[in-house]
Amino acid sequence: MLQIFNSYGVVVKEINPGIKISIINNQDNMIKLAIPKNKIYDELLIDSEKIGSTDGIEIIRANENECSRLMLNNMVSAALLTPIGYGSGMYQADYRIIPASVLVSEAYTSLASIFFKKDMRFVKKFTTNAPDDFIIIIGRLLLAEKYNLFPESEHRDLSETEIINTSETSIVWGGSKAGDTALDISEEWHDIHDLPLPLAFWVCRAEEHPENLIQIIESISAKNSEKIISEQNGPGKKHFQRQGRLIMKWNEDIAHALELTMHFLYYHRIFADIPAVKVLGRDEEHK
Repeated sequence: MLQIFNSYGVVVKEINPGIKISIINNQDNMIKLAIPKNKIYDELLIDSEKIGSTDGIEIIRANENECSRLMLNNMVSAALLTPIGYGSGMYQADYRIIPASVLVSEAYTSLASIFFKKDMRFVKKFTTNAPDDFIIIIGRLLLAEKYNLFPESEHRDLSETEIINTSETSIVWGGSKAGDTALDISEEWHDIHDLPLPLAFWVCRAEEHPENLIQIIESISAKNSEKIISEQNGPGKKHFQRQGRLIMKWNEDIAHALELTMHFLYYHRIFADIPAVKVLGRDEEHK
């Protein structure tokens, strides 16, 4: 069931197996936006009560793949998509990146990690509860890129803590704690590429979007442009404290980082071609 925040009465209708969205009587004036339901994306939003009282805006919370499908099927005006969601959609639609709020992870951020059991000798498989999430896929590809490891994926519907405690290798959302043997995925990415990792950004269709879409997105976006993340060392720990940041506002440096990400995904055969990074208002001559 998709999570919906708005100030209208809603009627829920089944339109695809396992997927429900709300049908609004006032559809002509309703701007629908899709956002991944993972709580990390809440960093980009004003609180839900304010969003719910914003007339004419409906927020649909879904998983990353569902957001991509809603955008591709033209069921929302814009969606917060991952690089894979954007790049895959570009094969069938003419997307534009909206230069507004983004979620970009630079160096150590404790968002997602690769965990190893102590004293393990071989990495034959990894366990996760979110195999299709972008950062989990990046974690798997980094094992291949940096460590020449190609473990098979095992999907288990358990909590992150349960997966870490019961698996020899796991790739899950969340950071490590003192005593864990783990790699921070964002830090590993930065170590290889010396660039931040774009996680999600707003996307619309080039010719089918409200004229004031940027202003609409800004009206529901948090005002912070970045958030500094520092490692929490355990008692008595004296090793270097790792740091990084979450970048939450679009700039041209992010466009460069996204282009590198697209090349990386193409190299690892996620894409058959390298998707172009097209920005609303900047690349209109390439329609």
